[in-house]
Amino acid sequence: MENELVNVSQSSIAQALATDYFCIYYVNVQDNRFIEYSASPEYRKLGLPTMGDDFITFARTYFDEIIHPDDRERFLDCFVKEDIIQTLDHCSSFAMTFRMMFGDEPTYVYLKITRMIEEEARHVVIGISSVDEQIRARMAYEEAHQASITYSRVAQALAGDFFSTYVVDPATDHFVQYSSTKEYDELGIQQEGDDFFNVSRKNMERLIYEEDRDRFMGTFTKEKIMSILERDGSFTMKYRLMFGDTPVFVSMKATLLDDKDGRHLIIGTYNIDAQMKREQEYRERMAEARTSARNDFLANMSHDIRTPMNAIVGYTNIAKSHLDDRDAVTSALDRIGSSSHFLLSLINDILDISKIESGKMQLANGPCDLGEIFRRIEDITALQAKDKSLRITYQHDTVHHLKVIGDELRIEQVLINIISNAIKYTPEGKTVDLIAEEYPAKGNKNRYRFIIRDTGIGISEEYLPHLFESFTREEKTTVNRVQGTGLGLAITAKVVELMGGTISVKSAPGEGSEFTVELELESLEEDDTTEAGADIDVDLAGRRVLIVEDNAINAEIATMILAEHGLSVDQAKNGQIGVDRVQEMGAGYYDIVLMDIQMPVMNGYEATQAIRNLDGDYFKSLLIIAMSANAYDEDVQACLASGMNAHIAKPFNPDDLLRLLHTELEKAGR
Repeated sequence: MENELVNVSQSSIAQALATDYFCIYYVNVQDNRFIEYSASPEYRKLGLPTMGDDFITFARTYFDEIIHPDDRERFLDCFVKEDIIQTLDHCSSFAMTFRMMFGDEPTYVYLKITRMIEEEARHVVIGISSVDEQIRARMAYEEAHQASITYSRVAQALAGDFFSTYVVDPATDHFVQYSSTKEYDELGIQQEGDDFFNVSRKNMERLIYEEDRDRFMGTFTKEKIMSILERDGSFTMKYRLMFGDTPVFVSMKATLLDDKDGRHLIIGTYNIDAQMKREQEYRERMAEARTSARNDFLANMSHDIRTPMNAIVGYTNIAKSHLDDRDAVTSALDRIGSSSHFLLSLINDILDISKIESGKMQLANGPCDLGEIFRRIEDITALQAKDKSLRITYQHDTVHHLKVIGDELRIEQVLINIISNAIKYTPEGKTVDLIAEEYPAKGNKNRYRFIIRDTGIGISEEYLPHLFESFTREEKTTVNRVQGTGLGLAITAKVVELMGGTISVKSAPGEGSEFTVELELESLEEDDTTEAGADIDVDLAGRRVLIVEDNAINAEIATMILAEHGLSVDQAKNGQIGVDRVQEMGAGYYDIVLMDIQMPVMNGYEATQAIRNLDGDYFKSLLIIAMSANAYDEDVQACLASGMNAHIAKPFNPDDLLRLLHTELEKAGR
């Protein structure tokens, strides 16, 4: 019987060991050519190439699409040819753990690169195995003719993964050790004999980590193991073995093999301690990184929000103390408006990053005035430059078509982000320039080129490729003293892309940087500027409006604006009161309802639906316009889906509100 076990073919051993792998690749390290040796049906469904010229490029390209999003960056950082070769030269193997997506389910896999046992040491075997207890990897070997691979060589390479490998006759429980490591042999475990399960249980009583003993003993019986093997074909269990005073995580894999050599149980135990520790360290690092990023983000936000708020509070006090000086008050109010606009841009930056990452950012194109954008930019950035003792210049004399179709907020956001960055990273006494140029383009469009040039610290060649990534900052002392969210340029690049434009940068350390943004924008003819301008003749006198708003200040602001233009205004402080007021006043009384969304008792969606459900055509067609801080595209769609006619976002421009009321009344024929 012993001879029979010893003579089990290396082909059988290779097959048994390979069932622990989703796939195996055979790679020539000299020319990097590879061929797929075997793959499971699940892996084949991924549709990956089975051979090629460059395994590293193949893996980085194709695996990027099937690796769990949270693990992609770590995989690409680690899976670098030079690093792998260096590891193989010192350790003879390279391994890492990550999650692959099979359908919608992530599965933890263990990738192991092992140098083949051969004199030339020219080849490696790459195996990807499941370390997820719920996934059973079934592998099917190809005929042993590919690239001169033999079952013997593959079996030896795979066996290198294991502390020990046993071949057991399930009919007699006779066993023999096929392979083992030196440190496993030092444990003094019997290498062959009879009654495998009882011998193993006695060994485990002595060697297993105390906290894992009861679980192991309750599971590792012949009846339970064979029952699982008959049902699933394999069995996996993780526990800790004591090597001296040190507990080491191991994983035991049992496979029932039934082939021409007979029926045999192949049991292998391999070291997963480094993998488990790396995963624990990775979880701890990620937790620390999240905490650090959160703290840095909040600190930076506090700084960046307080800056325009300081201007708003300061100029408010100046205006109050100069009420008899109209010019001083007007100037202060202009500064307050500019700082408010900057604060709104900052808040939008914070909110926009989630839209960028989810791919849901959209533009709101409409008539806009580049001249007004330039004016606001000068108001904001001139103060920033003055605070740092910088000289800043603005050149836009060659821009003749200022009225265009575009997203005014986004155009301003792009330029403000780049100029603010230039000011941040330019030392005192240096210069920052904004140069705007206009060139003709096809049709009714013009090409606008915006150049932001500084004489600051510059950007290294190594960091330039990462410049437009979120939450990044170049690692140098001078830069790290500058606060910022790290979102501005990432958002800027995405916005420019959405507008169909381009953004580029030239820079060198110590010489400064030059950003260039190019956009094609449709020009508005002179006779269209009346429609596009902010000042239009809107007659809304005598119209009755109900403002449904729980915030008293917001309701008061809207009431004052509408009353100044001759509208009659009532207020309701939540959705339920708003519904009751509309029903109480009856059909035809209110021309328009301005509806907030987030309110106590009944929110704006529910209130709108309740009004639409009242009896009578008037309630079905009453103009209901959302006036809400819920300003994302899906928020607008939710308002329309609930039965509202339109949406205006807070904070709103008074002229925009009046124009919207006028437009909606005209559309309704009233």
